[in-house]
Amino acid sequence: MIILICGEEGSGKTTLAKPFAELIGAVYVNKDSYDGDLRAYIDGIASTEKTVVVDKRCKLQSSIDQIDPDYVVWMDTVDKKIQTPSRVDYHVSKWFDDTHQQLMPVVQRYMEKKNK
Repeated sequence: MIILICGEEGSGKTTLAKPFAELIGAVYVNKDSYDGDLRAYIDGIASTEKTVVVDKRCKLQSSIDQIDPDYVVWMDTVDKKIQTPSRVDYHVSKWFDDTHQQLMPVVQRYMEKKNK
């Protein structure tokens, strides 16, 4: 499963993605620290049946489409007037210290529903 945590710079993507990946036992991938073919890299990890949490700045729907994630978390916590992408499964509009823990049961319900 590929979970994309995206949003504008400074929205809290990394602050959410790192502890969330650790919490669910996933592989954390930060687009800003990876220069190669990100999609091939993610596919390689996902092919081992591991969950991948991708931390990526996304300004356009096409940025999300390139990753083709199973689940999209949109971080909209900064006042940048960016249009919300059309494909969003979970919208974080306000940051809380336990946002990563709040997200876990939501993703679990999604995975259970998808596997039925």
